[in-house]
Amino acid sequence: MKLPKAVKRALKLLEEAGYEAVVVGGAVRDYLLGKTPNDYDISTNARPEEVKEVFKNFHTLDIGIKHGTVTVFIDRRQLEITTYRSERDYEDFRHPKEVVFETDLDADLGRRDFTVNAICYNRRIIDKVGGIADLQAKLIRAIGDPSVRFREDPLRILRALRFAAVLNFRIESGTRDAIFKEKELLRKVSSERINLEFSKLLLGETAPEIIEEYAAVLRVFLPELPEELALNLKALPKLDGLASRLASLLVGAEPGVAEGTLKRLKYPKNKISQVLFLLANKDREIKPELSEIGKFLKDFESADLLCLLGFQKAFLEAEGRSHNLDEVLKLAKQIDPGKCYRLKDLAVSGRDLLAMGYPEGAGIRILLDKLLDLVIEGRLKNEKEELLGYLEKNNPPAG
Repeated sequence: MKLPKAVKRALKLLEEAGYEAVVVGGAVRDYLLGKTPNDYDISTNARPEEVKEVFKNFHTLDIGIKHGTVTVFIDRRQLEITTYRSERDYEDFRHPKEVVFETDLDADLGRRDFTVNAICYNRRIIDKVGGIADLQAKLIRAIGDPSVRFREDPLRILRALRFAAVLNFRIESGTRDAIFKEKELLRKVSSERINLEFSKLLLGETAPEIIEEYAAVLRVFLPELPEELALNLKALPKLDGLASRLASLLVGAEPGVAEGTLKRLKYPKNKISQVLFLLANKDREIKPELSEIGKFLKDFESADLLCLLGFQKAFLEAEGRSHNLDEVLKLAKQIDPGKCYRLKDLAVSGRDLLAMGYPEGAGIRILLDKLLDLVIEGRLKNEKEELLGYLEKNNPPAG
């Protein structure tokens, strides 16, 4: 396993000071799966104050020091170095009442979530929990008693589903049974933490299969999930992006619930707007004509249009219905972003119409919309003289 220079340097400094140190967790798992690791976490038998002494010539942060973690910055890379530890009694289904610093790696690995996340590396792979066998078998298995692991931190229930969806793994039978047994504990988890794991799950390769099998678990925090999901899950693999996949799950839910659902799950306003746009326009007909597509762009960005067309196409195909959306998509991609599709790009404004003698009020907007439609249809050029001339001839101000 080829480690970044900063990681090798950290391991070397700890060992030179007389301590054990290993890379553990996702980085080793990803390496064994042939993926490029992103974050490297180091575990050591050095206590936090000893870690700080080893890295006294480096910038460090003590944010997680209560739980044994010192953040060290080496060669512009941020590393979390955590003392081997075991944990006692979780007071809030997340944080242990007591953290015991350990000198033995086995004790540290015993408190981790899944076997595939407890494989270590330092010059060689170290597997004390059967993680490699589970990687090879494509299994997510809790370490020790899965019910105990889930009671310590119920978010692990959703993490198991997320790993299965993202890695295309199955969940080991004992772990699966415990997920259903302990699913109500998800009510104890904050919406922010649910959001992070659920979003990753939704984007996973096998999200449809996991959602179908574990719908009863997901409904603990997402009761709005429709009872009949076959169509939603058939469309979902055809969709890219979080907004499209969130929207696909909410098709068929009770009208008007989507916004409240997404707010409760702490999605940002822009993501909620994207989902609501897709749901509101799912059945909107868009004709394969440049002028019709242009009129759509009066109110929406071209990226919104492309996203909507993909959303509509996924559901029409899931329903086995014919469509002409490929033709619409082709035309939509030909749209010239330099052309006028918005009132703000029109060569005239409300001030020009007021100057001509039109009365102030809603009628100004109606006239501007009419001019914009004519420009989009190609019947008028977006030139001030031509636009005002058209109004003067066809709809002059009264008096």
